[in-house]
Amino acid sequence: MLGAAGCATEQGHADHPAPSNTVHESVPLPKSTAANAADQVFVSRSLGFGSVNPAPYGIVTAQEQIDIFTKAVQTAQKIEGVLDVAQPDYDAVIQQDGNRREIHLWLNKNSEHGMYAEVSDTGTGYRLSTESTHDLMKLILEMPYDSKQAAANGDLVIANDQFNNWEVWTRFMKNVNAGTKDDIQIVQYTIEGGPIFDNLSFDGKTIRHQFDNTHDAYGSPMKRLEFCKSVKEETTEYGTFYTLAGCGDADAPSETFRLPIP
Repeated sequence: MLGAAGCATEQGHADHPAPSNTVHESVPLPKSTAANAADQVFVSRSLGFGSVNPAPYGIVTAQEQIDIFTKAVQTAQKIEGVLDVAQPDYDAVIQQDGNRREIHLWLNKNSEHGMYAEVSDTGTGYRLSTESTHDLMKLILEMPYDSKQAAANGDLVIANDQFNNWEVWTRFMKNVNAGTKDDIQIVQYTIEGGPIFDNLSFDGKTIRHQFDNTHDAYGSPMKRLEFCKSVKEETTEYGTFYTLAGCGDADAPSETFRLPIP
């Protein structure tokens, strides 16, 4: 068993207060600077408050699709009071007319209204209109995230019983054993081609795991966040797998992480 110390398990959209004075990193738009970049919107799956995940989920270049993002921001209403929200679902970098805007997006299939916040001010939220919430959800969920894109992003990719970038898992495990911070994104594809994400982040002691199958059109959408103590190897009649152990207050095995070993 490979060590790391752990804590709690949370299911669905876990509530965490959004910090209002977060230091954030600016992510350069691909192959351009903010001043000369063509109009586009860079979209990524958010990994936390105050910074943009630099691994692209998709890039929007058609003007009518860019307008969906700009309209959403322009018509949103400021939310009064202190925010107490879950981790953002997406990050978006809107590049238009030489101007650049970095936002977090909260979008849920079960919510009539989404929300956005500036990456530089995560303590202030803006409520999206019903129309914009629907349009953004439709646009993002229809973006393809195929195995080629995932591999280019440096993900560990499992599709059609084939593994790509297995070396990133080897590196991650080496760093867990050494107590060195590291993170990894794993993407497994369903038979229909839907991506299912596992994001693991190791802070030197604890493994933070987020499971996300909300981009699988045929599954029951779920996001689950848990904190675990260790990674262990498990052999069953179906093969050998890596699993997470010591998760949450119950110190239980993860119910959502199971990585086959090639």
